[in-house]
Amino acid sequence: GDDYCSEGFRVLVHAELDARTADIPVVHFTADVSGGESDREARQKQIIQKRMKLPTSDDTERRTKAWVKRVLVGLGICPFTKSDVKSGQGLGDMGVPVANIMYSYSEALADGGENDVYLLMADVWGAISDMISAGPSGKNGVSSILLSAPGFDDDFSLWAGPVFAMLESGVGAIEAEEMIGVVCFHPKYVTPDGKSWPGFGHMHSLVRLKKWCNEHTLQPHSNEIP
Repeated sequence: GDDYCSEGFRVLVHAELDARTADIPVVHFTADVSGGESDREARQKQIIQKRMKLPTSDDTERRTKAWVKRVLVGLGICPFTKSDVKSGQGLGDMGVPVANIMYSYSEALADGGENDVYLLMADVWGAISDMISAGPSGKNGVSSILLSAPGFDDDFSLWAGPVFAMLESGVGAIEAEEMIGVVCFHPKYVTPDGKSWPGFGHMHSLVRLKKWCNEHTLQPHSNEIP
């Protein structure tokens, strides 16, 4: 980049390869101006620049679908997802029909200021509202949502702690547990080994857990699960 100075102002022009698309290389130019602006204005510019570096919604959806095929379907992580298009297989006894997967996107940032967590919550509940409006059946029916928020990829503690707790609390506050279930994934999530923190969101319903326990003849008052 080159610096240009004039009457107390300093302009830094920086060029870098835009990583938001893997198809066509794009050079991304940014200009930082220092001098004559408040800390708040400088902070807002930084947030805008960070948001511009996020993967686009189209790229994110394409990568998320590839992840669904590789992890949820290929490795059998989610027994109720058999493709990157539809889910809900095997949940008929719970009243959940096989329907479309809705892919959603949030440009909220983990370090984008206090308002960005609210932006994420707004995006999540907006997607949930769209899912409920579509209904669970029919050509446009939706069985599940996969909302990606790449701005939180580098902050596992915030995602797994406050963010997940807020999502769970919100569902409980409106007594929608029978309609909405929250499961979180994160690039830094590690399958628990029994010694570390057990993770979050990866839990079957109480009805299915009880059925599993009965099938494995779990003894009453026993603390051991085979």
